Amino acid sequence: MTVGKMCACGPCCPGKPNTKKLRIGGQEIGISGFDEIIAQGMEHINGSDDDQRKALLAEMKANNYVPDSVEKDYLNAVWEEFKQVRAKRLGQVEERYHGIPREEIPWYPRVDDEKCTGCGSCVEFCQKKVYTLDDKAIVANPYRCVVSCTGCLNKCPEGALSFPTMVELRDIMKALRKKYGIL
Repeated sequence: MTVGKMCACGPCCPGKPNTKKLRIGGQEIGISGFDEIIAQGMEHINGSDDDQRKALLAEMKANNYVPDSVEKDYLNAVWEEFKQVRAKRLGQVEERYHGIPREEIPWYPRVDDEKCTGCGSCVEFCQKKVYTLDDKAIVANPYRCVVSCTGCLNKCPEGALSFPTMVELRDIMKALRKKYGIL
């Protein structure tokens, strides 16, 4: 029994599958056995995305009623959550920025190879390890870049770095918020 909180069938209810609320078709839907669903997908971590999606769907259907007409929506919602867990397990970056998957936001620096002298100022400055250095700077981890950060621009003595404009970022974010139903 919980005091002052609603039970989410977690530690207070041993033996009951845990539930996680996901936004599906504009509504919050409780998915029973969420941890087990994710665990089943992780058992197929070395398989293809299709194999992982099939495993997630099968486990989700074993624990929940999933109407055929919205099966794809349910699977997509669970898939987004699964990708974050998988990325953490594999040591990859998979984050969200204001509810939008980071990999959908084209905010990262570009290096003008003709201007870059390979001094490494950008590599030294960037704590997120966006850059690596070969003969010249390379944007090796673009989605580690903090959205709207341009701190490295002032560190490049050759002016070899560029970003989308803030107007472009605003327009992109507006379209992505609409796509994800974020007002």
